Amino acid sequence: MNLLVLSSRPPWPPAMADQMTVDRMLRFLRARGHSVDLVSFVEDEAQERELRAGLSSVCREIEGVRLPRWQSYAATAATLPFARPMQAQYFRSAQMHRVVERRVREGDYQLVYTHLIRMAEYSRKLKLPKVIGFQISQALNLERMLAHAKDPLRKAFYWIEASKVRPYEAKLCGDYDRVFLCGPADVEAIRRSAPAQNLVICPHGQDVPALERVRAAEREPGAIVVSGVMSTYTNVDAVRWFAREIFPRVQAELPEAAFWIVGRRPQRAVQELANAPGVVVTGEVPDVTDWLCRAQVGVAPLRIAAGMQNKLVQAMACELPVVATSAANEGIRGTPGEHLWVRDDAVGIARAVLELLRDSSERERVGRAARRFVEAHWTWEAHFEGFEKVLREVVERGA
Repeated sequence: MNLLVLSSRPPWPPAMADQMTVDRMLRFLRARGHSVDLVSFVEDEAQERELRAGLSSVCREIEGVRLPRWQSYAATAATLPFARPMQAQYFRSAQMHRVVERRVREGDYQLVYTHLIRMAEYSRKLKLPKVIGFQISQALNLERMLAHAKDPLRKAFYWIEASKVRPYEAKLCGDYDRVFLCGPADVEAIRRSAPAQNLVICPHGQDVPALERVRAAEREPGAIVVSGVMSTYTNVDAVRWFAREIFPRVQAELPEAAFWIVGRRPQRAVQELANAPGVVVTGEVPDVTDWLCRAQVGVAPLRIAAGMQNKLVQAMACELPVVATSAANEGIRGTPGEHLWVRDDAVGIARAVLELLRDSSERERVGRAARRFVEAHWTWEAHFEGFEKVLREVVERGA
Protein backbone atom coordinates (compact mmCIF):
# COMPACT_ATOMS: atom_id res chain seq x y z
CA MET A 1 0.00 0.00 0.00
CA ASN A 2 0.97 3.61 -0.53
CA LEU A 3 0.16 5.60 2.60
CA LEU A 4 0.22 9.21 3.74
CA VAL A 5 0.69 9.70 7.50
CA LEU A 6 -0.13 12.99 9.23
CA SER A 7 1.45 13.73 12.60
CA SER A 8 1.17 16.79 14.82
CA ARG A 9 4.66 16.28 16.27
CA PRO A 10 7.78 14.89 14.59
CA PRO A 11 7.96 11.20 15.57
CA TRP A 12 11.73 11.34 15.79
CA PRO A 13 13.24 11.44 18.32
CA PRO A 14 10.35 9.63 20.09
CA ALA A 15 10.21 11.50 23.39
CA MET A 16 6.44 11.40 23.99
CA ALA A 17 3.94 8.54 23.73
CA ASP A 18 2.33 9.83 20.51
CA GLN A 19 5.75 10.27 18.89
CA MET A 20 6.82 6.77 19.89
CA THR A 21 3.60 5.28 18.50
CA VAL A 22 4.00 6.95 15.09
CA ASP A 23 7.70 6.07 14.95
CA ARG A 24 7.08 2.36 15.63
CA MET A 25 4.10 2.32 13.28
CA LEU A 26 6.17 3.76 10.42
CA ARG A 27 8.91 1.20 11.00
CA PHE A 28 6.42 -1.66 11.11
CA LEU A 29 4.73 -0.58 7.87
CA ARG A 30 8.08 -0.18 6.13
CA ALA A 31 9.17 -3.64 7.26
CA ARG A 32 5.93 -5.06 5.85
CA GLY A 33 6.73 -3.62 2.43
CA HIS A 34 4.45 -0.57 2.40
CA SER A 35 5.47 2.85 1.04
CA VAL A 36 4.85 5.62 3.53
CA ASP A 37 5.13 9.40 3.19
CA LEU A 38 5.15 11.46 6.38
CA VAL A 39 3.90 15.03 6.82
CA SER A 40 4.54 16.47 10.27
CA PHE A 41 4.64 19.79 12.03
CA VAL A 42 8.09 20.94 13.12
CA GLU A 43 9.09 23.97 15.15
CA ASP A 44 12.26 24.88 13.29
CA GLU A 45 14.87 23.79 10.77
CA ALA A 46 16.93 21.90 13.35
CA GLN A 47 13.93 19.77 14.34
CA GLU A 48 13.23 18.97 10.71
CA ARG A 49 16.85 17.94 10.11
CA GLU A 50 16.69 15.63 13.12
CA LEU A 51 13.43 14.13 11.84
CA ARG A 52 14.89 13.43 8.42
CA ALA A 53 18.06 11.94 9.89
CA GLY A 54 16.05 9.55 12.03
CA LEU A 55 13.38 8.41 9.54
CA SER A 56 14.73 8.99 6.02
CA SER A 57 15.47 5.28 5.70
CA VAL A 58 11.91 4.43 6.82
CA CYS A 59 9.75 6.88 4.89
CA ARG A 60 9.67 7.35 1.13
CA GLU A 61 9.30 11.12 1.60
CA ILE A 62 9.23 13.41 4.64
CA GLU A 63 7.84 16.93 4.64
CA GLY A 64 7.97 19.22 7.65
CA VAL A 65 5.59 22.17 8.09
CA ARG A 66 6.87 24.95 10.35
CA LEU A 67 4.63 25.91 13.24
CA PRO A 68 6.24 28.25 15.80
CA ARG A 69 4.84 28.08 19.33
CA TRP A 70 3.85 31.74 19.40
CA GLN A 71 1.60 31.12 16.40
CA SER A 72 -0.03 28.15 18.15
CA TYR A 73 -0.63 30.16 21.32
CA ALA A 74 -2.23 32.97 19.35
CA ALA A 75 -4.47 30.56 17.41
CA THR A 76 -5.55 28.85 20.62
CA ALA A 77 -6.52 32.10 22.29
CA ALA A 78 -8.55 33.08 19.24
CA THR A 79 -10.68 29.93 19.37
CA LEU A 80 -12.15 30.49 22.85
CA PRO A 81 -15.48 31.88 21.56
CA PHE A 82 -15.86 29.14 18.93
CA ALA A 83 -16.78 25.45 18.86
CA ARG A 84 -13.52 23.96 17.64
CA PRO A 85 -11.46 22.38 20.48
CA MET A 86 -8.41 24.29 21.61
CA GLN A 87 -6.14 21.30 20.94
CA ALA A 88 -7.21 21.34 17.29
CA GLN A 89 -6.89 25.10 17.05
CA TYR A 90 -3.38 24.93 18.52
CA PHE A 91 -2.28 23.12 15.34
CA ARG A 92 -4.12 25.36 12.90
CA SER A 93 -2.05 26.09 9.80
CA ALA A 94 -2.99 27.26 6.31
CA GLN A 95 0.33 25.90 5.06
CA MET A 96 -0.46 22.41 6.36
CA HIS A 97 -3.78 22.51 4.48
CA ARG A 98 -1.92 23.40 1.27
CA VAL A 99 0.72 20.71 1.77
CA VAL A 100 -1.81 17.93 2.41
CA GLU A 101 -4.03 18.99 -0.52
CA ARG A 102 -1.03 19.11 -2.86
CA ARG A 103 0.24 15.72 -1.79
CA VAL A 104 -3.17 14.07 -2.18
CA ARG A 105 -3.64 15.73 -5.57
CA GLU A 106 -0.22 14.75 -6.90
CA GLY A 107 0.42 11.55 -4.98
CA ASP A 108 -0.64 7.96 -5.51
CA TYR A 109 -1.97 7.31 -2.03
CA GLN A 110 -4.39 4.51 -1.34
CA LEU A 111 -5.06 5.65 2.22
CA VAL A 112 -4.39 8.51 4.66
CA TYR A 113 -3.68 7.83 8.34
CA THR A 114 -4.16 10.75 10.75
CA HIS A 115 -2.74 10.57 14.26
CA LEU A 116 -4.92 12.21 16.96
CA ILE A 117 -7.93 14.49 16.63
CA ARG A 118 -5.69 17.56 16.67
CA MET A 119 -4.81 16.80 13.01
CA ALA A 120 -8.32 15.91 11.83
CA GLU A 121 -9.02 19.21 10.06
CA TYR A 122 -6.37 18.34 7.46
CA SER A 123 -7.89 15.02 6.43
CA ARG A 124 -11.56 14.74 7.41
CA LYS A 125 -12.86 16.01 4.03
CA LEU A 126 -10.39 14.23 1.75
CA LYS A 127 -12.01 12.15 -0.99
CA LEU A 128 -10.06 8.93 -0.52
CA PRO A 129 -9.94 6.13 2.06
CA LYS A 130 -8.85 7.47 5.45
CA VAL A 131 -8.57 6.39 9.06
CA ILE A 132 -7.73 8.23 12.26
CA GLY A 133 -6.04 7.22 15.49
CA PHE A 134 -7.98 8.87 18.32
CA GLN A 135 -6.01 6.69 20.76
CA ILE A 136 -8.23 7.85 23.64
CA SER A 137 -11.51 9.66 24.06
CA GLN A 138 -10.27 13.13 24.85
CA ALA A 139 -13.70 13.98 26.24
CA LEU A 140 -13.46 11.13 28.77
CA ASN A 141 -9.95 12.18 29.75
CA LEU A 142 -10.96 15.82 30.23
CA GLU A 143 -14.02 14.86 32.27
CA ARG A 144 -11.80 12.86 34.61
CA MET A 145 -9.37 15.76 34.90
CA LEU A 146 -12.28 18.07 35.70
CA ALA A 147 -13.43 15.74 38.47
CA HIS A 148 -10.04 15.88 40.23
CA ALA A 149 -8.95 19.46 39.55
CA LYS A 150 -9.12 21.87 42.49
CA ASP A 151 -7.84 25.09 40.93
CA PRO A 152 -10.84 27.13 39.64
CA LEU A 153 -9.04 28.29 36.48
CA ARG A 154 -7.94 24.76 35.64
CA LYS A 155 -11.46 23.45 36.23
CA ALA A 156 -12.87 26.14 33.94
CA PHE A 157 -10.37 25.23 31.21
CA TYR A 158 -11.22 21.52 31.39
CA TRP A 159 -14.95 22.22 31.39
CA ILE A 160 -14.72 24.46 28.31
CA GLU A 161 -12.51 22.05 26.38
CA ALA A 162 -14.57 18.99 27.31
CA SER A 163 -17.75 20.72 26.13
CA LYS A 164 -16.06 21.33 22.77
CA VAL A 165 -14.33 17.97 22.38
CA ARG A 166 -17.37 15.78 23.09
CA PRO A 167 -19.42 16.80 20.01
CA TYR A 168 -16.25 17.22 17.92
CA GLU A 169 -15.20 13.61 18.48
CA ALA A 170 -18.71 12.42 17.64
CA LYS A 171 -18.74 14.33 14.33
CA LEU A 172 -15.28 13.13 13.34
CA CYS A 173 -16.36 9.50 13.60
CA GLY A 174 -18.62 10.02 10.58
CA ASP A 175 -15.79 11.48 8.49
CA TYR A 176 -13.46 8.45 8.60
CA ASP A 177 -13.67 4.84 7.47
CA ARG A 178 -12.22 3.62 10.77
CA VAL A 179 -11.42 5.21 14.12
CA PHE A 180 -8.76 3.54 16.29
CA LEU A 181 -9.02 3.62 20.10
CA CYS A 182 -6.97 2.04 22.86
CA GLY A 183 -9.69 0.48 24.99
CA PRO A 184 -13.36 -0.31 25.62
CA ALA A 185 -13.88 2.61 28.01
CA ASP A 186 -12.91 5.05 25.25
CA VAL A 187 -15.29 3.36 22.80
CA GLU A 188 -18.14 3.51 25.32
CA ALA A 189 -17.44 7.20 26.04
CA ILE A 190 -17.69 8.13 22.36
CA ARG A 191 -20.78 6.02 21.76
CA ARG A 192 -22.57 7.96 24.48
CA SER A 193 -22.39 10.92 22.08
CA ALA A 194 -22.61 9.12 18.72
CA PRO A 195 -23.80 5.63 17.67
CA ALA A 196 -20.59 5.07 15.71
CA GLN A 197 -20.07 1.58 14.30
CA ASN A 198 -16.63 2.18 12.80
CA LEU A 199 -14.69 2.27 16.08
CA VAL A 200 -11.84 -0.24 16.37
CA ILE A 201 -10.04 -1.17 19.58
CA CYS A 202 -6.40 -1.26 18.57
CA PRO A 203 -3.96 0.02 21.19
CA HIS A 204 -0.25 0.40 20.60
CA GLY A 205 2.48 -1.69 22.19
CA GLN A 206 5.72 -1.20 24.03
CA ASP A 207 9.36 -2.21 23.73
CA VAL A 208 10.19 -5.31 25.76
CA PRO A 209 13.77 -5.38 27.10
CA ALA A 210 15.81 -8.56 26.84
CA LEU A 211 15.06 -10.98 29.65
CA GLU A 212 18.79 -11.44 30.32
CA ARG A 213 19.12 -7.71 30.98
CA VAL A 214 16.12 -7.68 33.32
CA ARG A 215 17.31 -10.61 35.43
CA ALA A 216 20.93 -9.50 35.55
CA ALA A 217 19.97 -6.23 37.26
CA GLU A 218 20.44 -5.83 41.02
CA ARG A 219 17.19 -4.87 42.77
CA GLU A 220 17.68 -2.27 45.50
CA PRO A 221 15.90 -3.12 48.78
CA GLY A 222 12.95 -0.86 49.51
CA ALA A 223 13.05 0.92 46.13
CA ILE A 224 9.66 1.98 44.72
CA VAL A 225 9.54 3.49 41.23
CA VAL A 226 7.14 5.39 39.00
CA SER A 227 7.98 6.62 35.51
CA GLY A 228 6.48 8.95 32.93
CA VAL A 229 6.67 12.47 31.54
CA MET A 230 6.46 14.56 34.69
CA SER A 231 5.02 17.65 33.05
CA THR A 232 1.58 16.20 32.33
CA TYR A 233 -1.20 16.99 34.77
CA THR A 234 -2.19 13.33 35.21
CA ASN A 235 1.34 12.26 36.16
CA VAL A 236 1.92 15.27 38.40
CA ASP A 237 -1.30 14.52 40.27
CA ALA A 238 -0.32 10.85 40.62
CA VAL A 239 3.18 11.36 42.02
CA ARG A 240 2.12 14.14 44.38
CA TRP A 241 -0.66 11.96 45.75
CA PHE A 242 1.70 9.04 46.27
CA ALA A 243 4.51 11.14 47.75
CA ARG A 244 2.26 13.05 50.15
CA GLU A 245 -0.43 10.58 51.18
CA ILE A 246 0.88 7.08 50.48
CA PHE A 247 4.67 7.00 50.76
CA PRO A 248 4.71 8.36 54.35
CA ARG A 249 2.56 5.36 55.37
CA VAL A 250 5.15 3.07 53.79
CA GLN A 251 8.04 4.87 55.49
CA ALA A 252 6.36 4.66 58.87
CA GLU A 253 6.77 0.88 58.75
CA LEU A 254 9.80 0.67 56.46
CA PRO A 255 12.04 3.73 57.07
CA GLU A 256 14.63 2.58 54.52
CA ALA A 257 12.10 2.72 51.66
CA ALA A 258 12.80 5.06 48.72
CA PHE A 259 10.44 6.53 46.13
CA TRP A 260 11.98 7.18 42.71
CA ILE A 261 10.16 9.55 40.37
CA VAL A 262 11.72 8.95 36.96
CA GLY A 263 10.82 11.05 33.94
CA ARG A 264 11.66 14.05 31.83
CA ARG A 265 10.53 17.64 32.37
CA PRO A 266 9.42 17.45 36.03
CA GLN A 267 7.32 20.44 36.99
CA ARG A 268 8.34 22.54 39.97
CA ALA A 269 5.62 20.85 42.04
CA VAL A 270 7.28 17.50 41.29
CA GLN A 271 10.81 18.76 41.90
CA GLU A 272 9.75 20.02 45.33
CA LEU A 273 8.78 16.48 46.35
CA ALA A 274 12.50 15.64 46.49
CA ASN A 275 12.75 17.79 49.64
CA ALA A 276 11.07 14.96 51.57
CA PRO A 277 13.26 12.15 52.95
CA GLY A 278 13.50 9.13 50.69
CA VAL A 279 12.04 10.81 47.58
CA VAL A 280 14.25 11.03 44.48
CA VAL A 281 13.30 13.07 41.39
CA THR A 282 15.64 12.12 38.55
CA GLY A 283 14.47 14.29 35.68
CA GLU A 284 15.32 12.87 32.25
CA VAL A 285 17.49 9.75 32.33
CA PRO A 286 19.37 7.98 29.50
CA ASP A 287 17.27 4.81 29.83
CA VAL A 288 14.18 4.42 32.02
CA THR A 289 14.57 0.64 31.86
CA ASP A 290 17.67 0.82 34.07
CA TRP A 291 15.59 2.33 36.89
CA LEU A 292 12.70 -0.08 36.40
CA CYS A 293 15.08 -3.04 36.61
CA ARG A 294 16.71 -1.76 39.81
CA ALA A 295 13.52 -1.16 41.81
CA GLN A 296 11.68 -3.81 43.84
CA VAL A 297 8.14 -2.49 43.35
CA GLY A 298 6.52 -0.27 40.74
CA VAL A 299 3.51 1.98 41.25
CA ALA A 300 1.01 3.51 38.85
CA PRO A 301 -1.07 5.69 41.22
CA LEU A 302 -3.06 7.42 38.48
CA ARG A 303 -6.36 8.90 39.58
CA ILE A 304 -6.94 10.39 36.10
CA ALA A 305 -6.37 8.19 33.05
CA ALA A 306 -7.76 7.17 29.69
CA GLY A 307 -6.54 4.72 27.07
CA MET A 308 -3.48 2.58 27.80
CA GLN A 309 -0.72 3.63 30.18
CA ASN A 310 2.73 3.13 28.67
CA LYS A 311 4.39 3.50 32.04
CA LEU A 312 2.49 0.51 33.42
CA VAL A 313 3.37 -1.77 30.48
CA GLN A 314 7.03 -0.68 30.61
CA ALA A 315 7.26 -1.59 34.29
CA MET A 316 5.54 -4.95 33.80
CA ALA A 317 7.89 -5.79 30.91
CA CYS A 318 10.78 -5.42 33.38
CA GLU A 319 9.31 -8.15 35.64
CA LEU A 320 8.46 -5.43 38.15
CA PRO A 321 5.49 -6.19 40.40
CA VAL A 322 3.23 -3.14 40.14
CA VAL A 323 0.56 -1.70 42.41
CA ALA A 324 -1.79 0.26 40.13
CA THR A 325 -5.13 1.97 40.38
CA SER A 326 -8.16 0.73 38.47
CA ALA A 327 -7.88 3.78 36.20
CA ALA A 328 -4.28 2.91 35.30
CA ASN A 329 -5.18 -0.71 34.57
CA GLU A 330 -8.35 0.15 32.62
CA GLY A 331 -6.71 0.14 29.21
CA ILE A 332 -4.18 -2.61 29.99
CA ARG A 333 -6.74 -5.05 31.38
CA GLY A 334 -4.30 -7.08 33.46
CA THR A 335 -5.86 -9.54 35.90
CA PRO A 336 -5.69 -8.09 39.44
CA GLY A 337 -3.80 -10.38 41.76
CA GLU A 338 -2.20 -12.24 38.86
CA HIS A 339 -0.44 -9.76 36.58
CA LEU A 340 -0.45 -6.81 39.00
CA TRP A 341 -2.06 -5.64 42.23
CA VAL A 342 -4.91 -3.12 41.97
CA ARG A 343 -5.81 -0.73 44.80
CA ASP A 344 -7.60 2.62 44.65
CA ASP A 345 -7.23 4.24 48.09
CA ALA A 346 -4.13 5.57 49.84
CA VAL A 347 -4.24 3.04 52.68
CA GLY A 348 -4.80 0.11 50.33
CA ILE A 349 -1.94 1.12 48.03
CA ALA A 350 0.43 1.59 50.97
CA ARG A 351 -0.46 -1.82 52.42
CA ALA A 352 0.01 -3.51 49.04
CA VAL A 353 3.41 -1.88 48.49
CA LEU A 354 4.56 -2.94 51.96
CA GLU A 355 3.40 -6.52 51.41
CA LEU A 356 5.32 -6.77 48.15
CA LEU A 357 8.46 -5.19 49.60
CA ARG A 358 8.43 -7.79 52.39
CA ASP A 359 7.61 -10.85 50.27
CA SER A 360 10.29 -11.73 47.73
CA SER A 361 8.48 -14.83 46.44
CA GLU A 362 5.33 -12.83 45.71
CA ARG A 363 7.37 -10.14 43.97
CA GLU A 364 8.91 -12.79 41.75
CA ARG A 365 5.57 -14.47 41.03
CA VAL A 366 3.77 -11.24 40.08
CA GLY A 367 6.74 -9.82 38.19
CA ARG A 368 7.16 -12.90 36.00
CA ALA A 369 3.43 -13.13 35.34
CA ALA A 370 3.47 -9.45 34.36
CA ARG A 371 6.29 -10.02 31.87
CA ARG A 372 4.48 -12.99 30.28
CA PHE A 373 1.31 -10.89 30.02
CA VAL A 374 3.15 -8.10 28.19
CA GLU A 375 4.89 -10.55 25.83
CA ALA A 376 1.54 -12.12 24.96
CA HIS A 377 -0.56 -8.97 24.59
CA TRP A 378 1.44 -5.73 24.53
CA THR A 379 4.28 -5.94 22.02
CA TRP A 380 4.16 -3.57 19.06
CA GLU A 381 3.69 -6.49 16.65
CA ALA A 382 0.73 -7.88 18.60
CA HIS A 383 -1.32 -4.77 17.77
CA PHE A 384 0.18 -3.53 14.51
CA GLU A 385 -0.67 -6.77 12.70
CA GLY A 386 -4.35 -6.18 13.47
CA PHE A 387 -3.94 -2.52 12.56
CA GLU A 388 -2.46 -3.46 9.18
CA LYS A 389 -5.34 -5.84 8.53
CA VAL A 390 -7.88 -3.05 9.07
CA LEU A 391 -5.94 -0.73 6.75
CA ARG A 392 -6.03 -3.36 4.00
CA GLU A 393 -9.78 -3.84 4.45
CA VAL A 394 -10.40 -0.09 4.15
CA VAL A 395 -8.31 0.16 1.00
CA GLU A 396 -10.02 -2.85 -0.58
CA ARG A 397 -13.50 -1.48 0.10
CA GLY A 398 -12.63 2.01 -1.09
CA ALA A 399 -13.88 5.26 0.39
